[in-house]
Amino acid sequence: MRAQTREMLVGALWTGVIGYATVVVVVAVLNVLTGRSPFYTAALFGGALFYHLRDPAQVVIAAGPVLSYNMVHMVAFLALGLFASWMVGLAERFPAAQYFILVLLVFVAFHGFAALGFFALPLLRGDTWWQVGVASGLAAVLMGWYLFAAHPLLRRELRDVPMGDTADDASLG
Repeated sequence: MRAQTREMLVGALWTGVIGYATVVVVVAVLNVLTGRSPFYTAALFGGALFYHLRDPAQVVIAAGPVLSYNMVHMVAFLALGLFASWMVGLAERFPAAQYFILVLLVFVAFHGFAALGFFALPLLRGDTWWQVGVASGLAAVLMGWYLFAAHPLLRRELRDVPMGDTADDASLG
């Protein structure tokens, strides 16, 4: 395996794990703070995905729904981590594409969150929706922070690439 591929896969693994763990911990803490079981949201989504749960009042906190949802959740974050790590690797190799890649990552994140909202909103009914939003936003920030910290070349390129300033602009100021 090439070193570049190995670096991308290791970055993908860590990025996915950071995002997954962030969401799990934040949602569990917010569930406890609102008087619910720390496993409530996982049981709710697992019940909906695998046990045809349609009414949140009927949620059962059990190992089956919690573990099945967490499996899907982990795989989804590993896929997101792989995509993000790959995009960051492309941004390092092709500095001219960095801003396009940033817009693409934001686009994917927004639409992933919107899709979750579209499919989960009937279950969330507004009372736990903000928890998913806070957890997802924090996960995105921490995943981005990790990728930024793990890629010094990208940090240097972003620092050195001008943001639209030209020599003419500098002489005006």
